[in-house]
Amino acid sequence: MSGTKPTSTLPEFLKAEELAELLRINRKTIYEAARRDEIPGAIRIGRVLRFRRDAVLAWMSSS
Repeated sequence: MSGTKPTSTLPEFLKAEELAELLRINRKTIYEAARRDEIPGAIRIGRVLRFRRDAVLAWMSSS
């Protein structure tokens, strides 16, 4: 992904890479924070990790 997407165009479930770009942090930091349950809305489907857009945006606006 090049550039940051406006939050209105984000998919309902974000990939770790998309969330890392949104927060402007490293993708590995996302995985580590998810492992420690620091990011709300994390969902694991098998080995795939996704983040609920609405939960993440609410968390970002309250922090």
